[in-house]
Amino acid sequence: MKNNIKVGVFLARMQPIHNAHLYMVKKALEECDRVLIVLGSENKSNMLRNPYDVNLRKEMLRECLDMDENNKISIITLPDWSTEENHEDTKIWGRYFYYNVVSRISQKHFSLYYSDDKEILDSWFKNTEVEKYITYRNFDRANLFEGLSATKIRKALIEDDYDYIKKFCPQSVVNRFELLKSYYEEVRKNPCEDFTME
Repeated sequence: MKNNIKVGVFLARMQPIHNAHLYMVKKALEECDRVLIVLGSENKSNMLRNPYDVNLRKEMLRECLDMDENNKISIITLPDWSTEENHEDTKIWGRYFYYNVVSRISQKHFSLYYSDDKEILDSWFKNTEVEKYITYRNFDRANLFEGLSATKIRKALIEDDYDYIKKFCPQSVVNRFELLKSYYEEVRKNPCEDFTME
């Protein structure tokens, strides 16, 4: 990516991808010269909140996107730093995320597209040396697609609610309905525990 261009960055786990994720990517594409999608929790799978491995998630994501659109979109994966309950390392996570992004886009400034609580972003970046380089583009998840979340998608899979999946997920997920459902059912029987990077 060239220097001094407007770069949008979207971070999500996509467990699995749904239409609210695609909405965020579309907003970033409309507003930026380049878009970097950061697929999080690269190092986690077979867990209740992270059942699907990164290769499957990346495959489903790529099927939804026009990757040849002027080479405008790039996808990277990023391992988790710690568990979601660990709030002691949030500033470390923020720097870890920031410097990983900067190493890929070759510039300090970017717009971060996010659909969760803004306080989470503040916990990562506020009062740090990187805060001034990041512009927040925050969208209220509760008002997007009836509060859509991957948790609701996984619940619909378990409940065999094909209509919900068809309504709120891209075709790459709909086509894998049985695979995603059976895989998640197996994970629920014997889930791996979350862990912190050592």
